[in-house]
Amino acid sequence: MKLKVYADRMSQPARAVILFLKLNGINYEEVRVDIAKRQHLTPEYAEINPMKLLPAIVDGRFKLFESHAILIYLACSFPGVADHWYPADVFKRSKIHSVLD
Repeated sequence: MKLKVYADRMSQPARAVILFLKLNGINYEEVRVDIAKRQHLTPEYAEINPMKLLPAIVDGRFKLFESHAILIYLACSFPGVADHWYPADVFKRSKIHSVLD
């Protein structure tokens, strides 16, 4: 099953996730959620992201929201993502967390 990314490109965090996916050659399907039309506030979208914010992803049965959590998940879960995005070294990884948080 293809990774689904729920996004509106007006959202900077959504653009960051999409850019990461493209830079790392990760295959995905973009599902547009129009913020201007308040589609992120629908009960259907709340089943994907109870916080009703963008972006969110669905990978099989796994659902995840919050762009930083999504970026970490993508860096750790997909083969071929370069180590510099989310290094195995705990000290380097901590520096990344300080920027993300």
